[in-house]
Amino acid sequence: MPSRLVAVANVFLFTGFLVVLLSSLSFPELPLSACTDVGYPGDEPPGGFEYYEFYLGWMAYSPDGGVNRCETPIVTIAVALLAVGGALRGLEYRSR
Repeated sequence: MPSRLVAVANVFLFTGFLVVLLSSLSFPELPLSACTDVGYPGDEPPGGFEYYEFYLGWMAYSPDGGVNRCETPIVTIAVALLAVGGALRGLEYRSR
């Protein structure tokens, strides 16, 4: 029977993988994003995803080719969940 530590680790890993999956399905409009709402004077915006930077846990990007700028912490959240879950699983494996 798995210990409580393994159960908690599995919850972290499952949640991390779920966040990664949902983020990839919603790409390029990533969840938990704060975006500017700038109108484009032409018929169609230039289009295309543009990555700007990753600073202090926030990823800055443009989902529409530079017209609007968005920032999201979702990448840091996913990596942290996977790291904590993996570390807890490693601790449980090592203590056996």
